[in-house]
Amino acid sequence: MFDNVLHIGPQYKNHRGGIGAVIATYALNIDHFKFIATHDGKLNAIGNCIFFVWALFKIIFKLLFDNDIKIVHIHGASKGSFYRKYLVFLIAKFIFRKKIVYHLHGAEFHLFYEKTNSFTKKLIKHLGGKVDVFICLSQRWFSYLSGAFHIQRLCIVNNPVDMPALLNQGQDNNKSQLKMLFLGRIGERKGVFDLLTVLASLNAICNNRVKLFVGGDGDIKRLQSFIKSNKLGEVVEFVGWVNGQQKQGLLAQCDVLVLPSYNEGLPICILEAMSYGKAIIATTVGGIPEVVINGENGYLIEPGDIDALDKSIWIMINNPKIVKQMGENSMYKIEPFMIKNVMKQLATIYDKLLA
Repeated sequence: MFDNVLHIGPQYKNHRGGIGAVIATYALNIDHFKFIATHDGKLNAIGNCIFFVWALFKIIFKLLFDNDIKIVHIHGASKGSFYRKYLVFLIAKFIFRKKIVYHLHGAEFHLFYEKTNSFTKKLIKHLGGKVDVFICLSQRWFSYLSGAFHIQRLCIVNNPVDMPALLNQGQDNNKSQLKMLFLGRIGERKGVFDLLTVLASLNAICNNRVKLFVGGDGDIKRLQSFIKSNKLGEVVEFVGWVNGQQKQGLLAQCDVLVLPSYNEGLPICILEAMSYGKAIIATTVGGIPEVVINGENGYLIEPGDIDALDKSIWIMINNPKIVKQMGENSMYKIEPFMIKNVMKQLATIYDKLLA
């Protein structure tokens, strides 16, 4: 069945983003994974324009000569991603008459739609009304999309995670120190500076009882400046963009993943941390409240609520048993997102399209 599907999306090899992580997990678990990248995060704007034009030639060639392909599964987001994927949608749907699955990953798609011009709004509605299956990541996104657009068939497919490569290996016995981890792009949307603001206020009273590892890219200069000016050098360690074994090691040794975002789809880093049995502190945005239950496997706060973030971290610093129990609850809740179960969801969708 999966031989009949061509996936289209950003480059997933050495990816830097949630969509790349999802596609990379699919690639590891689908034999003869058929994929064409339309964007590469390592290139500049001009380079990506050339990259996309070449990708269109490859897509057309593939659809012309691979007769097994019946379904084109497009992984899309907002802004430039939408325009690129809309052109792919037109070619695959109306020239080659393929079944189209449009998989929306964009955390700020609702903002993109609300702020864009009337012409782009028409394009979005056209795509939503013509694709054969429209996939979103959570019940909250399902409710938004079903209310905003006339979509033929809208369904939820969980973001997938693999079994952890490591599990609490290398974790020391220093239970007096809470180890926190932030993974994501450094900037306003992910709320990392809200987190640093809280740590700056707690620094004087924590006495080495908390350590934060920050993994990501983005506004690194601002991050380093904040750490220096607030004397957080002993509390916060910036480790750069992490993947592979380094990421696995950080997930294994941390106690809590913290992601105080302002907008999200369903963050892969939260699911990965849950698969490693970690407690979560996150915000009530996107699909996060469907996997993080306040007081059960973590704490949920409103975006920008510095006081609530402060309180949540302080509780965890002083209650290691609660952190441990929340981590155990995370492992129980992550089961529907394990790749074997997500593959079943995809197989059901493809099977109905091929019938």
